[in-house]
Amino acid sequence: MEMKMAEGKICEKRSQTWSGWCGNSSHCDRQCKNWENARHGSCHADGLGWACFCYFNC
Repeated sequence: MEMKMAEGKICEKRSQTWSGWCGNSSHCDRQCKNWENARHGSCHADGLGWACFCYFNC
């Protein structure tokens, strides 16, 4: 999986536990926090659809 560096040393990674289209960022955020120990999560465009991305301390 690709990790991208962002300001404040937060790394973005596509969710390992989310499946299917991501249409609700609050659900993505909750899953990233509860299942992947991320700081937060959000839905973002990915290719032709929308995916859940989690954000971690690098």
